[in-house]
Amino acid sequence: MGLFKQSTLPNLFDNHPPFQIDGNFGSVAAIGEMLLQSDENRAILLPALPKQWKNGKVKGLCARLGAEYNIKWEDGKLNKFTISAKADYTTDVYYSNNKISINVKSGENITIYADEFC
Repeated sequence: MGLFKQSTLPNLFDNHPPFQIDGNFGSVAAIGEMLLQSDENRAILLPALPKQWKNGKVKGLCARLGAEYNIKWEDGKLNKFTISAKADYTTDVYYSNNKISINVKSGENITIYADEFC
């Protein structure tokens, strides 16, 4: 966490000279992967959520195959997630030891609450 406190600006850009684009893009990509991992067959929600991030939300994380995720968590656990599909989207969504199969039509969005899923 020292890296964030000492070498990272509020917009997540790094602040050590010279300007390093790989540091800027790499750190944001790594954080995205901590919150959502996806491939052509599945999406994994909050696979590496830090214990220090007890409550939070993220909007607009892009998954493979043209879907966008908004995820909210409370007390370190999934609260709800929304999937917006840019194209017809079918995948298995995993959280902890739970799995749900999702089908979303192009232009639609669905919200799933943790109590429906877990």
